Amino acid sequence: MSSQSTTGENRAARLRARYTGEPRSAAAHFYRQVGLGFGLVPDTLDTRQQRLEAVLLRTLARPHLAFEELNAPGAVWGLVGASPYPDRLTLWSAPEQAAGLLARWLPTRAPEGRLGGIPGLRAVMLPARRDTLTLALAGGHAHVELRARSRHARVEPPARVLAEASELVCRAGLEVLWETDAASRSESEALSALWETLSAPQAAVWSRALRRLGLAGDVHAAWRQRDPREEELEGPSPARIAARSAGPRVGPRGVLAVMSGDGRAGRGCTTAGYVLAAAAATGGARTAFLAGDDPSNLLRLLHLGEDDPSGDWHKAGERLKVARLEGGRDAAAGQMAAAREESELVLLDVGFQRAELSTTADAVLALVPDEVAWYDREVIDQRSPRAQIWSYLEDLDQQEGLDRRPGPQLMVDLDIAFARYVEWRAEQEGVPLDDKEPDDFDGLGLDYADEAGRHHVGIEPYDPGDSELVEDFWAFNQVGGSFWASLPPEEKAPYLDAWRAAFLQLLTPEGERRHPTQWPQVLEGWAERSRARNRRRASAGVLTPEEEESAQQRMIADHTEEALARWEERLWRRESQAWRAAGTEEWEEVVEAEADRLWTLHHPRSAPDVAAELRRLAPLAPQDRPVVLAVTQPHREIDQHLLERVTLALQQDHGIAGLTVIPRHPSLQTWVWEGHLAPEALRTGWTLAEATAAALDRA
Repeated sequence: MSSQSTTGENRAARLRARYTGEPRSAAAHFYRQVGLGFGLVPDTLDTRQQRLEAVLLRTLARPHLAFEELNAPGAVWGLVGASPYPDRLTLWSAPEQAAGLLARWLPTRAPEGRLGGIPGLRAVMLPARRDTLTLALAGGHAHVELRARSRHARVEPPARVLAEASELVCRAGLEVLWETDAASRSESEALSALWETLSAPQAAVWSRALRRLGLAGDVHAAWRQRDPREEELEGPSPARIAARSAGPRVGPRGVLAVMSGDGRAGRGCTTAGYVLAAAAATGGARTAFLAGDDPSNLLRLLHLGEDDPSGDWHKAGERLKVARLEGGRDAAAGQMAAAREESELVLLDVGFQRAELSTTADAVLALVPDEVAWYDREVIDQRSPRAQIWSYLEDLDQQEGLDRRPGPQLMVDLDIAFARYVEWRAEQEGVPLDDKEPDDFDGLGLDYADEAGRHHVGIEPYDPGDSELVEDFWAFNQVGGSFWASLPPEEKAPYLDAWRAAFLQLLTPEGERRHPTQWPQVLEGWAERSRARNRRRASAGVLTPEEEESAQQRMIADHTEEALARWEERLWRRESQAWRAAGTEEWEEVVEAEADRLWTLHHPRSAPDVAAELRRLAPLAPQDRPVVLAVTQPHREIDQHLLERVTLALQQDHGIAGLTVIPRHPSLQTWVWEGHLAPEALRTGWTLAEATAAALDRA
């Protein structure tokens, strides 16, 4: 490192430490790892993270009545500093204060039942990180790390700190609540009540105050009665800590492949690669992105040479260029070699079709779907038998209702396709369909205009000479439209019989070829079936009330044996028939009246089991390269403590270098039509960049 860059690092570290109070070495580490692209003292952009940080500081300012205020010399309620990053925060305790901090933060219960601390908060120490405790809400991803130090500046063993915190709580006459892995119902309710006391502006200012702990020394005493003020947190040089492109070049280096771990499309490889590339470029790295064009064409999405098949480079931002990834392996290798000479980071968007290119990269980011059970569910149901049975039957009815069809599948598909055909035919012949009854409206008649302003209300089944359209039709995916497709009333549409005959004549050559055993039945009975159902005003694909009643009776009979293991037979038979006879309003009244007597606890599963299942979701990830798994579109928040343990199991048992999560966030979709990356998307990109950089460092 040159003397000039060393001087720049020292200045940046000194300035950051004035804001944060962290050790100078930690401030310098931030500068080397993150640079200035997110600001020298970044705020968090994640609202859950922001709320957690806010209540941590506010709880210290207004502690439980059983505890006195922490007043260590030179500290802010037991804390001497913070190390804020774009996606996380580390706190530094004053010597011998960590146990007192935990006793005030972690949840407790007084003899009269009142909860103290932060409901649902848990503290966990990983074997691989013996100097740090991870604080996170049970079942939540937002987290803060706590570094505990003794009077001799040595790290205090986290296990001992937790034990001392427990002793402090017991001496105060309180009950420890943090030793279970799942938050109790009372904790969940208390946490919801706590969030209601914290507005978004309050969360933002308390979070910033915690991240800028070095500024709190002279003013934090006033925060016992009021919120911190923006002017108190500006510090000596607001302009110098703002995000800017100056500073060191940070982030991963080399060639990184982004791939679908299981070889399936739709995993989001192009988006993940792009936000990672943009974050690396923001961090100062000269970045090249070789993008695939199937199914997502990045050049088109960015309005950069969308029809350019040449593989030429296009500037997508400061220090970021994009080109179309060449089709052949040798051509792609040549592109990659050339890009490597000019760039510090090269991203290969190999997606789901070019997995073989992942073996040419220095590291691999493999995207996997959230198809793993992270938790075991414990359902606690204290409702009345009637509410239990009615809810049980309603759940069954909704599950089975998705698969119920009013007849053989081919007949139902033809019903739906014919309804669409009628709309197309009516448009062609100028036949008004305004006499469809209001209750029959299904959305299929919505007009839409093409670029020339012409309006369309239906779709012709297919052109028999176009094999692709024929395949699309007989897949019965798009041509059928909605299940709830209705016809005009039979008595008001005398043309329907002629149109049914024409419809069958059009389909018969292909129908006989595809369904040789069923098509004679179609020719014999489908038209009469269609006519009879329409006379009953039954929408295509939907059961009539009589058919629905019969299906529910069969469902009850099919599940009676299972139900009798839970409820007495007379009770089951009485309530199942009462459920059938009840209307929606009565059902809601019965079930919703007792909703607060049903809840679920989510217990984290064994980390080795989850790790093994995750690894099986990425069979195409190479064995001889550092691989980071990224779970996409998680169905719910993934507990940070569990995530850390699963990461460790992946590293030890499966040779996977890292694990991260790509959260559900609108910014990861809206960039396509907004034309730029929102800060939240850029933060996700930085998290991915950090994970891959760490994997490369460990390789």
